[in-house]
Amino acid sequence: MSLITISPGHYSPGSGAKDIIDEVTEARKIVNRIVRLLQNVDIGVTHIEDNISKTQEENLEYLIAQHNNTTRKLDVSVHFNSTSGRHDTNIGTEVLYVSDKMKAFASQISKAISNASGLRNRGGKKRTNLGFLNNMNKPAILIEICFVNSTVDVSLYQNYFEEICIAITNELIQYVKPGHIPIDSKSAQRNQEETNSNELNSTLKGTLSLQNFTGPTLITRLEEILTNKQKIKQMLEKGIKDQAIQPIWLEKLNNGTLTTSDFLGIGTLIAANKTE
Repeated sequence: MSLITISPGHYSPGSGAKDIIDEVTEARKIVNRIVRLLQNVDIGVTHIEDNISKTQEENLEYLIAQHNNTTRKLDVSVHFNSTSGRHDTNIGTEVLYVSDKMKAFASQISKAISNASGLRNRGGKKRTNLGFLNNMNKPAILIEICFVNSTVDVSLYQNYFEEICIAITNELIQYVKPGHIPIDSKSAQRNQEETNSNELNSTLKGTLSLQNFTGPTLITRLEEILTNKQKIKQMLEKGIKDQAIQPIWLEKLNNGTLTTSDFLGIGTLIAANKTE
């Protein structure tokens, strides 16, 4: 049973805040890691990511509908903050809420992120003008990890990425399962290593279990291709030239949203085109 539904904000890299880092790219990294940490301790989670919207309005409608269509106790949206200009100060982290019942929880997550990373604790902040928070039919929070235009914030975020993810995950777990044993960095790293050892190596988003393959030679050859981004690009360009696939797949590679499963499916289409 899913207890948490979580999504990164916006719809494609470049559609959110941009400066030293890109909000969407980093929010997706955070969400991907939190989802894995939750799964490692058997906490039911639904992961939503918008790769189809073309406007902010479409994106908001999509995320609201997808979240409200799931079974859960808590909705979480992950964002990165921004202000005007470039800054060399610690601006910090904050967590937004609309229902007063979520104030203490939002404040606790902000504090946990701050304690884990050194980011300034801006606390829980009530916002009544955000479509995501206003339209959830379950308790909801919106996490602003740090400011993309602060050199100090970005450095702390990058240096303490894992600690931030673990801190957020532990607070989410306590909300949906009070008293659950907290995750520590050693167990998180051990689970990550065990998971990685059972997955197909790939530079693309998402992986596949080695258990899905029966030939060691096939695995070796696939990993040679999937870890060579230039080779992947060449294959996509050839597929587009032969009109076997659409140019959108090359765009997905360039913006970091192409998955391993996507690519293997695309390979099937390209091969099928050769037999027609």
